[in-house]
Amino acid sequence: MKKKLNKITSDRIKYAYFILIFIFLIYFTINFVFSFFQNKILSILQSQKFENFVILRVESYLEKLSEGELTEEQIEYYSNLLKRINQKFKPVTDKLEK
Repeated sequence: MKKKLNKITSDRIKYAYFILIFIFLIYFTINFVFSFFQNKILSILQSQKFENFVILRVESYLEKLSEGELTEEQIEYYSNLLKRINQKFKPVTDKLEK
């Protein structure tokens, strides 16, 4: 009877160790994968190719915007936007004029 009890106890301890090892492996695997993707994303964002892509997209958008006539809604939107930008950077432009 005592041998059976010891065997059951040792089996439970083995299962507990396996579960703990499995949890740690899952944790480190998830952490490694997350760090890997984070590094990949950062390397893409800091690359020259991405910078060129953004510049080309902005140039394309500005070129598209310069073509054709603006609607009344667009005129209102862009005038409000430029007004807010001008108010925000007014201290900077005033300092440059001095």
